[in-house]
Amino acid sequence: MKAMMCLVADSSRKTTRFKLETRNSKLEITKSEIRNPKPTILKSKILLFAIASSLLSGCYLEDGDLPFIGYEYFPTEIGRFIEYKVDSTWQDDPAGQLGFAEVHYFLRDLNESPFTDEEGRPATRVERYSRLSPLSEWKIKDVWYRVKTAKLAEQNEENVEFIKHNFPVKDGKKWDGNSKNTLLSLQELYHQNTVPEVWEYEYKNVHEPYTINGLTFDSTVTVLQMDRPTIFGLDMFSQEVYAKNVGLIHKQVRMYNIQGADTVGFIYEMVITDFGE
Repeated sequence: MKAMMCLVADSSRKTTRFKLETRNSKLEITKSEIRNPKPTILKSKILLFAIASSLLSGCYLEDGDLPFIGYEYFPTEIGRFIEYKVDSTWQDDPAGQLGFAEVHYFLRDLNESPFTDEEGRPATRVERYSRLSPLSEWKIKDVWYRVKTAKLAEQNEENVEFIKHNFPVKDGKKWDGNSKNTLLSLQELYHQNTVPEVWEYEYKNVHEPYTINGLTFDSTVTVLQMDRPTIFGLDMFSQEVYAKNVGLIHKQVRMYNIQGADTVGFIYEMVITDFGE
């Protein structure tokens, strides 16, 4: 039988007791202690109850059936890497083929070293390397960094900071992934003056399997970042898929400013090819 840890209120006696029970121990606070407190003892008990209340939602099983938070979808351990094939096309001039271009390359994302960020939080330096073919040498492309707190997973991409995850991971949960950005920084990043400032991210397909590029991952979560199709104006779609104990495995972005024949924008896709540590 699995042992239970519960936070309960017992009013079966004349004196109401609040109890924290585990397999081998029990902690109680009575109303009389609250009304006539012994400061040191009561303070210690309240602290323990506060910690327990933050961890428990009613009850949980000690032997492993804890609520799943989802930290594993955003690994920050040093030495972990993911390699991708990147395909990008863009139209930066409405004059047909004169403004059309495309690029294809390989990208390596490496958790390189730990450091402390400006807010005093543990952070991970991320070195990103690129090459044009599988036989070419990796060359440093840029440096990002990641921060994972109890509630959020943040990624700084060339001084533009995104809230990639909002823990715990739960299907249908929404948050503003751009809450730390300014409208100007987004306009400069995407080269679109009409890009919205607020992007409502949403979890979908939580803990679902996902197959891509011949690789199958048993547990993944999809983060739908933006889905705003239109036949006129700024057409936008952005989505990322994360695998447990791996990280980002598939990224898709589409952004076109549709103005009849005068359409400019881009399509960008990252597909995992390898990973390890």
